Amino acid sequence: MKEKQERIPELINGRKVWFLVRRLRAFIFWQILKVNRNPLTAVREVKRLKKLRSSVHGNQRITKLVKSGSLYYWVTDFPGFPSANLKKVMQQEFFRNNRGNGSANRAMIPQQTIIWGITNRCQLQCSHCYDWDNIDSRDHLSLDQLKEILQKIEEQGIRHVQLSGGEPLTRFDDMISILKEASTRIDFWLLTSGFGLTEEKARALKKAGLVGANISLDHWDEDKHNRFRNHPRSFEWVLKAVENCRKAGILVSLSLCATREFTTEENLDKYIQLAKNIGAHFIRILEARQVGRFSDKPVRLGKDQIELISDFVIRMNNDPQFSDYPIVVFYGYHQRKLGCMGAGNRYLYIDANGDFHACPFCRGRRGNALTGSFNNSIEKLRSEGCQAFKTVSVGEEFEGI
Repeated sequence: MKEKQERIPELINGRKVWFLVRRLRAFIFWQILKVNRNPLTAVREVKRLKKLRSSVHGNQRITKLVKSGSLYYWVTDFPGFPSANLKKVMQQEFFRNNRGNGSANRAMIPQQTIIWGITNRCQLQCSHCYDWDNIDSRDHLSLDQLKEILQKIEEQGIRHVQLSGGEPLTRFDDMISILKEASTRIDFWLLTSGFGLTEEKARALKKAGLVGANISLDHWDEDKHNRFRNHPRSFEWVLKAVENCRKAGILVSLSLCATREFTTEENLDKYIQLAKNIGAHFIRILEARQVGRFSDKPVRLGKDQIELISDFVIRMNNDPQFSDYPIVVFYGYHQRKLGCMGAGNRYLYIDANGDFHACPFCRGRRGNALTGSFNNSIEKLRSEGCQAFKTVSVGEEFEGI
């Protein structure tokens, strides 16, 4: 029993985090120095990254980390620290900012992460499903075709992949094959409803190399979540999936689709209390978007609701009284500061048909991973940009916000 307990990832805070953050900065410094060979440039780049973080987060510090094995995580979209994958990502970030390599072709710089749909199948009929038009009773791509896409992802130098769908657990055996093929070189995360994620399957995923699972939970109230997901057992699946992932040593992130109806202070507070009680390490908040089953519905959050979520995230991540609560990420907050990170900027979406899109919520086929070129598709996505967010300078406001 003791051996199992020691493998469960844990949230850490206090002075240990203060020390680890300084180790992280030194780690970044050395990665930049390796590719640039100029200590002054490396110092400037570390300061630039620190200033960039301050521009987005104000004076917020990293106050919490999650320890999993020998690695530490502060978000779900980066490899753990210290790791070979994080080394590569930080070196790529340096080149992305065109520091010390003026001839670098931005299209050739790897994406920070890829969201990759590996199946067209799903047992749920979620109210907000962004992939509704692709859901089918059969998969359109074979395992060999998925492995061909995986090879191209690896050739691109991408070190972080999020396996999505449909519901990826419907293709469990194929997912295990994908993990075994590349998990020593890529950090894999699972995006799931929790459907059928038994303890046996969680342990098999961990053994094959899965790092973490983003498990969708859209309300703290069981009945309301189940109605949103159109299945009477969805909430039960989520709780069991969280428990089984924790037992297996898989990092757990809850994924919340924030709707107009949900976004109140009471609901946010009750949601994070539930997340803490069941042992989640992270919460990621996504805004409802007019895509898929929501395409013809007025779901866009108002300015007051966006500010409410932003204030909630800042409070939960920085107020000492919440130091043992999950780390919360609200992508809309960062996008309104920095611009969209999708559309081939730092990530893109490959659907279950192999088609490239700016992100899961900005649909529009821009090439195919099997038949076309990664670089050509990335250039198309970058030139057209994101439909929901304009890329702006740090500190500028977004149109309509």
